[in-house]
Amino acid sequence: MSLLRSSFLLAAVVPLAAVFAGGTIVPGVAPSHAVQNPTISLDMLPSGNTYDEATNTMTVGASENCLTSATANPATHTHAAHLVIRDVEDLVGWQVRLNYVGDRMRPQVVNFNPFTDNTTGQAISFLNLPIDSSLALHRDVTTAGSIPPAPPDGSDTAQTALIGATYNGGPNSEVSADTPLKSPPDGGAYDAPDGGVLGSVILQVVGNESGQPSLFMNLDDNDPNPPGSSTVIFTGTGTTAVDMAPSALGDGFHGEGSTCVPLDCVTTNCPFDTTNHTFTNDTPLAASGLHVRFDRAVTPRLVQNAPGCPAPVMSGDNAAGKVDLDWGTLCADNGETVIIEIKSWPKAVETCSHWSIL
Repeated sequence: MSLLRSSFLLAAVVPLAAVFAGGTIVPGVAPSHAVQNPTISLDMLPSGNTYDEATNTMTVGASENCLTSATANPATHTHAAHLVIRDVEDLVGWQVRLNYVGDRMRPQVVNFNPFTDNTTGQAISFLNLPIDSSLALHRDVTTAGSIPPAPPDGSDTAQTALIGATYNGGPNSEVSADTPLKSPPDGGAYDAPDGGVLGSVILQVVGNESGQPSLFMNLDDNDPNPPGSSTVIFTGTGTTAVDMAPSALGDGFHGEGSTCVPLDCVTTNCPFDTTNHTFTNDTPLAASGLHVRFDRAVTPRLVQNAPGCPAPVMSGDNAAGKVDLDWGTLCADNGETVIIEIKSWPKAVETCSHWSIL
């Protein structure tokens, strides 16, 4: 069954086949009594995240979104990152949408229970951190994931994956984790004051990416790949899914032999290529318009206007790779230059351009 073709509803009382059955909110339940403001982010330097089995406490440090490897490793290799959740109450389950370039950096495998409680002999994460007092144990966890195989190296192939988990058994406040704890806490004999670790994601750097400053793993909503990232919350009488906006999702980045530089994957969906294209009027006449065609959909932005020209009207069917500038007057003289920024994925190739007059 493909996670990519169905919604990821994490109902704690049903098997995982039904968990992915569809819809966004479990019918017949009341709104959550908890105030929800969850964020989920990738911590690319997870060494500060720990678990103390003596007190059943999970400690999370400041999340770092950028990992720099000063010396490049030209061979395929891996790095571990933690998925960290903050500011959530009564968590029953979660899912995360990952968008990335599969032949550059990809999720190889996920450990949904990266810590061990030796007092109970159980593997745990924040999801099943609380102790069920009726069992004196952590709840077991059911996990799921859809991660496509790596594409051929050098193909610049955009890929998407969906991962998630839910604890088993009937939901209740005691076993539905909070971070920070409610005041007063509702049981569970645990603490997670600054956030919790949902899992460890092994990120595979594919091939020789030496010098790349912005290898990325984009945590995303349902645009362009549904379903998107969400949490499932116990409401007191049932569960409800809470969809997460891109602004509540923290992406991860890696510089391979280069200082890590994060991208803005909120304003523009990653992956994308940004290239400036320069056009010089090589005709003997002043032009009133510029028309450019690319081989794929583009998002254009005027970086440099022709000197003395008013701001042009930018039009054209961008989805078809068409970009048209119209100044409405003959102002772009011979030898004058216009620079247009083009965002696309994969990188758009200019197929033709020409200047026009009124």
